[in-house]
Amino acid sequence: MLKITTSKKSLAELPAKYCRFVLTEEAPSVHRFVETVSGVTEYRMGAGKWATVDARVFRTLVRSIVQAAKSHQIEALAIDISQLNFPKLEQYSEAWLYSTLAENLLLADYEFITFKTKKESKKKLSEIVFVGSLSKEAESGLKRGQVVGQYTNEARNIANTPGGHMTPTALGNAAKDLMKGLKVTTTVLGEKELKKLKMGALLAVGQGTKSETKFIIAEYWGAGKPVGKTVKGKEPIVLIGKGVTYDTGGLNVKPSGSMHDMHLDMSGGSSVLAAIAIAAKLGLKKNIVVLVPSAENAISDDAMRAGDIVTSMSGKTVEVLHTDAEGRMILADALTYSERYSPKVILDVATLTGAALSALGQFASAIMTKDEALSQTLTKLGEVSGDLVWPLPLWDEYKASLKSHRADVSNIATNFSRFGGCIEGGTFLSFFVPKNVSWAHIDMAPRMDSIPSDKLAKGSTGEPIRLLVAFLEQA
Repeated sequence: MLKITTSKKSLAELPAKYCRFVLTEEAPSVHRFVETVSGVTEYRMGAGKWATVDARVFRTLVRSIVQAAKSHQIEALAIDISQLNFPKLEQYSEAWLYSTLAENLLLADYEFITFKTKKESKKKLSEIVFVGSLSKEAESGLKRGQVVGQYTNEARNIANTPGGHMTPTALGNAAKDLMKGLKVTTTVLGEKELKKLKMGALLAVGQGTKSETKFIIAEYWGAGKPVGKTVKGKEPIVLIGKGVTYDTGGLNVKPSGSMHDMHLDMSGGSSVLAAIAIAAKLGLKKNIVVLVPSAENAISDDAMRAGDIVTSMSGKTVEVLHTDAEGRMILADALTYSERYSPKVILDVATLTGAALSALGQFASAIMTKDEALSQTLTKLGEVSGDLVWPLPLWDEYKASLKSHRADVSNIATNFSRFGGCIEGGTFLSFFVPKNVSWAHIDMAPRMDSIPSDKLAKGSTGEPIRLLVAFLEQA
């Protein structure tokens, strides 16, 4: 992992092994790698007019530093952040600035090379040092950013692992490994326990595979665990993440060009697991519970069929009109299970619909909630954290399309409508949300896989972990 350090020395006092990073107001296309008369190297990069650099531009700029260093095989880089002056960032604290720096340096440095057999001979960026005297607030932000970046990259490792290696059982083991050394209790339930709980929707999704369906529970009681039925003031925040470790689409099989990256269909699960790990590592005084229903949506003679009717944990019956609308089914049982915690608020995260990409493109996740304050909070924190989200409606009018004539609810619109598919997924989930609980659904399908403008390695983006952590900190 990239080492991020600090030094009270100036750039001029550092050993020659450190390449000095110099940011200029030249056009972003201007890059120069030079050796000065004193024998040290400098990397000069244009950022455009500093007065135009806002939080979004700043994050991209930080990631560009890593890309530039890698392309020039720079092993050690030194940055004096005090020399930079971005007026639009003055609204943020020093802690935010340094946390954002550390997070994005680590995110940009990440590569998934687990299955590569040949090691590259290129020199790798191994250290970045921030020079000058840092305030306690800056040091705190730097430490926070490193924790967020480290665990986000761990989640990316999990999500990027092929479905043949990251089965539901392996995901349960990965969850336990992620929580090692943290005050998080992790429990993994198997099919025997799920049958006792009557999680019929979750079990139906996984019935076509040899990989056993699992239900992962992680609990962090940073504000003190409730005793008995006394939960007043200690109600936990519940995060639920979709854990479909591979999605063929089931018998309604996906087109071949849409299936090869479906190991990423458990990105919501890896995100919420990382979020609770970060909360525990930071020692947040909050109670948090994470639930990850995990199954493989496979094709076999035992697979769930279109037209089947299954009974969910809530007792509601679900008509399966499309086997590729499986994520909402496993989340339905997790939402019902969450009732036992008397949650303060529930956020579910899922790569739920391709329709979310049609609605928003690939720059932001969709959020749906009837809690206007919660919607505004998530949207604002998305800008602050960098995990952008945008609201879509969750009106009662949408429920009519999911009323089945054979069961209580169908898993897609009964008229097989091509419209509003993202909202349709959130509407289905709304039937299973515990009463009188603030809830938001995050469809992160648009941010499942990185795009060139992210300046990240191909594969998992690690979103919306930073948003979830920001929410946990202020909730």
